[in-house]
Amino acid sequence: MSCIYCGHYILYKLKDGNFKCAKCKRKFSPKKIERKAKILKGFIDELTPNQISKKYGISYASVVKEIKHIRKVAASICERKFLIKQDIKEFEEYLYVPKTKKGDINSIYTAQNFLTIDYGGKIYNILLSSMKNYDTLDIEEIKKIFNQNRIINIKKKEKIIKFWEYFEKFITKFKGINEENFFYYLKEAELRFNKFKIQVNDIVN
Repeated sequence: MSCIYCGHYILYKLKDGNFKCAKCKRKFSPKKIERKAKILKGFIDELTPNQISKKYGISYASVVKEIKHIRKVAASICERKFLIKQDIKEFEEYLYVPKTKKGDINSIYTAQNFLTIDYGGKIYNILLSSMKNYDTLDIEEIKKIFNQNRIINIKKKEKIIKFWEYFEKFITKFKGINEENFFYYLKEAELRFNKFKIQVNDIVN
């Protein structure tokens, strides 16, 4: 066993069962790390919180809380990867409307608008302003604004379209995603599509 924080191999076992690192001096609980590892494994395998809870005997509330944290870490990983490379090839806006609402013309007011960027064969997304800002305009006025102000720089668009298709399938697994949390589901899709890795030490506080 090595330190979950710095990787140092010299650890001191404490009376309460926790360990303290000889180098960074931080303490950690092996049981908590093991629990986090199990939840992360379930998350990576795309199990639902209920399935993870039953499989590993962890309370449902703890699983849900940890997965929320994992999604935030996933967003941070995507951000770091983009900032390191930033080899922007092309980009285009996407307006996401859930399949259940696509027949409703008024669904545009609750749609999610984001910019998808292809940077060196990887995908990065930026959530744009809420469509609720346009709720005083009619549909034709909104279309006109979008046509005039659309953010786009496209050559082949292949990778971007593949991500959109992947996202449309991915997001259908979840129900009742509110506007506040949509960003984190978008970033989870981005992480999976790009095949970025997330490890236990990434999610340890």
